Amino acid sequence: MSKTTGIGILGAQFAGKFHTEMWRVIPNAEVVAVADLSEKAREGYLKEYGPMKMYEDIDGLLGDPNVEVIDICVPNFLHAPIAIKAMEAGKHVICEKPFATTLEDGQKVVDVQKKTGQKYFYAEDWIFAPALVKAEKLLNEGGIGKPLFFKGKECHNGSHSPFAKTIKYCGGGSMIHVGIHAIGYFLHLLGMPEKVTGCCNGGYEDNFVHKDFEGEDWALAVLHYPGGQKALVEGNYITTGGMNDIMEVYGTDGLIRVDLTFGSPLSVFSKQGISYAVEKAEFTQGWTKPAVNEFESLGYKDELSHFLQCIREDVPQVKSTTAEAGFNVLKIIDAIYRSHREQRTVVL
Repeated sequence: MSKTTGIGILGAQFAGKFHTEMWRVIPNAEVVAVADLSEKAREGYLKEYGPMKMYEDIDGLLGDPNVEVIDICVPNFLHAPIAIKAMEAGKHVICEKPFATTLEDGQKVVDVQKKTGQKYFYAEDWIFAPALVKAEKLLNEGGIGKPLFFKGKECHNGSHSPFAKTIKYCGGGSMIHVGIHAIGYFLHLLGMPEKVTGCCNGGYEDNFVHKDFEGEDWALAVLHYPGGQKALVEGNYITTGGMNDIMEVYGTDGLIRVDLTFGSPLSVFSKQGISYAVEKAEFTQGWTKPAVNEFESLGYKDELSHFLQCIREDVPQVKSTTAEAGFNVLKIIDAIYRSHREQRTVVL
C-alpha cells in the first residue's frame, strides 16, 4: 500500500488541533478534511493549518470519498452516535475518551462495530505514552518484584468545555472526564477488576470548587483485582498549577513512578513568565518545567501511528484499544458512580 490514508477530523478545536499536529508527523497519513459546526472554529483551524476541505458537520466527512478514517474530537455525548454513523457509512473510527456517556449507547457502538466489521479504535493515550510503555516493560520483566498496589491520577483546575458542566453531555464529572485515563491504563495492565469502591463529590453545592458543575469536581476509586492487587484512581478539577498526571506501582522489591506532565528535562526561571509551560498552568512566572514535545510524551503520536498501522497493514490491534475495551472502561466508571450513590462496593 503506497497511497496515504485520508483522515477526516470531526472537531476543529482543542483536541482536533493536537490530533492534527500528530497526524502531520506520521508518515502515510494525511488530514484531508475537517468538520465543525462553528464557523469561528473552522476559520481558526484554516488560519493555523492552511487550506483544506472544511465541512459544517459529519455528513460532509462521510460523503467525502477521500476520507477513510473519522477521528472523533467532539464533546462526549456525540462520541457514540457519531461512531455508529461513521461505521455504518463504511468509515474506520478513532474516538477520544469516553467511549460513550451511557452503557446503553456503549452497547450500541459495540454491536455496530461487530455488524459492520469496521475498525474502531478507543484512543487512550496513556497506553502509548513512552514513559508508561517503559514502565509496563519493567513490570513484565519483574523489575520491582510482584506488583501489589497501583495509583493513577489526572487532575487539573477544570475543563474549559461548557459541555463538561452537564451530566447529560459529559456522562459524569471529573472521573469520566479525567480519571478515565488511569482506568484505561490499568485495564490495559491488569484486565477487569472484580469490584470497585467509589467516592465522589455530589455536584453543584457539594463540589469543592466548581459549584456550577452538575457532575463531581473530585472523585476517588479503588479497583479490586483477583489475587488481592488494588489500584487507586483519582480524577479532580481542584488542582492548580497545571495538569497533573501521575502513575505509581508499588511492588515487593521496588516501585515505579511516572510523571507525565511535570517530568520535563527542561527547567526555566522567568520573572515575567513564559508563553507556555504545561496544559492548564495558570501562571508561568518563577520556576517552571515546560513540556517538551508534550503530546508525543502523552502518547498521542504513537497511539495514532499504531492505529494507522492496523488500518494499512492489518496488524493486530492492541486489545485495550478495541470497542470492547472502551466499553469495559465505561462499565468500570458506571460501577464507580453506582458505588458512590449506593454507598457500597460494587461487584462487576
